Amino acid sequence: MQIERRKNARYPVNDEAFAVINPEPVKLVPILDIAMDGIGVYVNNEDKWLNNATKIEIMVADCSFYLENIPFESIHDSKVFPADASNLVNGRRCSLKFGKLTPGQKSELKYFIRNYTQRGTFRQVLQKLIKTLQNLRAKKHSASSCNTGI
Repeated sequence: MQIERRKNARYPVNDEAFAVINPEPVKLVPILDIAMDGIGVYVNNEDKWLNNATKIEIMVADCSFYLENIPFESIHDSKVFPADASNLVNGRRCSLKFGKLTPGQKSELKYFIRNYTQRGTFRQVLQKLIKTLQNLRAKKHSASSCNTGI
């Protein structure tokens, strides 16, 4: 049994987010999950280009988010089965540890986790529900708002 060594929780990423890996040619790979200290990506078994890369970028398909020049090192590589049965490409999960991030990159990464992960989406829905319930509870009936017909 492997002991969990992460300091930060990792969150599954929504389907529209990708990592851009910059050796020639540029590769776009799906992000499986992300944390403040690293990222998990799904790559094709035949791809060896990850060994030559030192920086990645994170982007969302609709261009609503883009974070560049993230230093990383590969820390684990394991075979995985495709999530989608129609996609018969054998691949592997690569776990990448972020290098030293700038304060701006850390801030952008927090924003990405809040807005583009399954945890972030759930949290936003929950916060809206709580706010709505608080507003309903806070409203009090007043005599001026009641039309009693008198």
